[in-house]
Amino acid sequence: MRPGFAHPQISPYYACMSETIANPALLRLAERYVWWTKPDMVVATGLPRLVVSVMELGTWEDAHELLDIVGQQMFIDVLKVPPPGVISSKSLAFWHNRLGLEGQPPKARRRTFGEG
Repeated sequence: MRPGFAHPQISPYYACMSETIANPALLRLAERYVWWTKPDMVVATGLPRLVVSVMELGTWEDAHELLDIVGQQMFIDVLKVPPPGVISSKSLAFWHNRLGLEGQPPKARRRTFGEG
């Protein structure tokens, strides 16, 4: 590496990608909650989208299975910057409290023209 150049930041979500992609439970959840995209693509590049979809639409069992697989920090990261038009204020408040976060929960944002 040349002096003065830092290594690019590698997301912890993609650090063990080969193990994650091979996880049958994660592929099953991706197929169920992000049905318009191939499950392996969701797992490889769209885990935040899967997390937000499960936060909004998931069953109690599926949500906790995903939480066990990807970890609480990923849920918190998605909760900090929820995509507009995907998750309700009610779900944001539930997960804010469920994850033990302090302060006011975030509010849902509407999708605007040209977004997303």
